[in-house]
Amino acid sequence: MFRDETAAIGLPMRMVVLTIVGMAGLAAMVIFIGDVNLVPKTMHADIIGIDNSATSSVLQVNSGTKNVNVRVIDIDGVPVVGATVVIYGLHNSASGKTDSNGNAHVNIDTASFIVSGEGYLKLSAKISGFVDYQNDFALKVVNN
Repeated sequence: MFRDETAAIGLPMRMVVLTIVGMAGLAAMVIFIGDVNLVPKTMHADIIGIDNSATSSVLQVNSGTKNVNVRVIDIDGVPVVGATVVIYGLHNSASGKTDSNGNAHVNIDTASFIVSGEGYLKLSAKISGFVDYQNDFALKVVNN
């Protein structure tokens, strides 16, 4: 009997060539995907003052327009630039964007609050590439 030895050599050689081509394609996909941030980072937002005073986190109803300063940082303490900061609740809302220092200035009109006794405003910060931050008790509002 005559055996065709070229058929036995051809199959392993094709497998080697297809494996090399497949690995090159896989490497190209991994490099492309590596540039995309698939896991969002953690950030934190905090109110650092009202009307340039760092001592209060309480707003009085009908006390005029207040400038609330908010700082947004990532898990390493680096300022987050361009995050949208929203303070809302009690039939009121206001927003701002963080600057190069991670600070946002949000103007809140206290005349439109609807609250009897006391209530709280929520703080939300959002930007692409980060987990959304929310604090349901960011600012206390009192009506005396």
